[in-house]
Formats: sequence, structure tokens, C-alpha cells
Amino acid sequence: MPPKGPPKIYQILVRSHKLTVFLTRTPTSTIKELKEDAQSALSSDVVSEDDLPTAKFEICRLVSHKGSSEYKILQDFMPIKDCGIGSWEILYLQFYDPDTGELQAVEFTPLPTFDGEEPDPQPESSSSKGKRKASAIEETS
Repeated sequence: MPPKGPPKIYQILVRSHKLTVFLTRTPTSTIKELKEDAQSALSSDVVSEDDLPTAKFEICRLVSHKGSSEYKILQDFMPIKDCGIGSWEILYLQFYDPDTGELQAVEFTPLPTFDGEEPDPQPESSSSKGKRKASAIEETS
């Protein structure tokens, strides 16, 4: 089977504070277009978070290096396909401080995990797999 090509449509999740914005874009869309979509979502009537900044921000990606991780700011002019972003990747908003103009730390509330829950029970495997033999059916008749 030949290897899969790059996706034709990217589903991208953009996170900040307690909010996740789902964006759909083509591979040739730029980071600037993602920022415009995110800004539109943040300023819509649906968002009611008072503590969520709507000021200038950058879109960044979490990059891990040998046990440590950092947020890398994505450049506005770059197409999504050239940023190394995969479909269903989570990106983050990094806001500028309105007073000083410096970038603030990335803030978001992690999704809850349900580690304390017991997993669904697995069905028991039976020792007699498959259909019954015809001789067993005849004996019961």
C-alpha cells in the first residue's frame, strides 16, 4: 500500500485559557489566516470569558526536545504545510501584555483526565470459538 500523502484539509485546534477553537484550513493557508480566524472566534458573541484577553497575540506550537519543552512562535507568512503542523494538531495562543507589549507565558487549562475511573470490562473469551458443530445440534434434538 503506498504511503499516505499530506492532508488536503487541516483540522487545527487552537487553545487558550479554558477555550479551544476548532479551525479548518487548507495546507496553503498561512499562519496569519489562522490568527484572523482565531481573532474572529475570540471576539464573537459566543465567547463569554471575561478574563480572556482579546489583544494582540501570536500562535505557537509546543516543541519537545529531550525531556524539555518550549513554545515556538509560528511566523505569519508561512503556509501551514511548511510549519510541520499535522492535521488535528493543537496550537496555543500567546498574548502580548497590553501595558508592556511583551509576550506573556502561554496559559491554558489542561483537559481533565479520568485516570481514577475503572476501564470498561473486557468481554470474556469463550473456550469454544466459532459455530457449534452439526453433531452437537443433532444430539440435543
